[in-house]
Amino acid sequence: ADDDSCEYAEENYDCNGECTADVDCAGVCGGDALVDDCGECDGDGPSIECWDGSYACEGGDCPDEPVTDTIDILFNSDADIYGFQFNVDGADVTGASGGAAADAGFTVSTSASVVLGFSFTGSYIPAGSGVLTTLTVTGGDPCLSGLVLSGAGGSTLDGEVDCLSISYGAP
Repeated sequence: ADDDSCEYAEENYDCNGECTADVDCAGVCGGDALVDDCGECDGDGPSIECWDGSYACEGGDCPDEPVTDTIDILFNSDADIYGFQFNVDGADVTGASGGAAADAGFTVSTSASVVLGFSFTGSYIPAGSGVLTTLTVTGGDPCLSGLVLSGAGGSTLDGEVDCLSISYGAP
């Protein structure tokens, strides 16, 4: 019966003490607590910083760090090499250094999938064999493709690729 004894019920409750609003995760009638990304009620969310700058709830939730390897690119050429370019498939290139290219003073530039080597001064890699350059790569199983070799005067050397080895035999 309505006996007018309940003029001003407590906020979010009716006169019978029943909650008239949504109950939050903490059980508060009309509360604003939410479950965070880590599954905690009214939590602060992920707080562990991972190697890549992202945040996780637990250290084991961080993404795996990419494996970085160094790969020697070998060459065997009957002619002097004045420039080279090739694609790297199956891995991301993060750098190149050393080898006969460095010995010859070449500038070796890389993107994630292309390596380009040449000289600003006209120097060359002498005919022979050895390590052309050493690549730093992340992930995967790298192999070369799309080889372009340049000889004296910008002539094209019709080289061949066998995964990580480059060869040129004079005709």
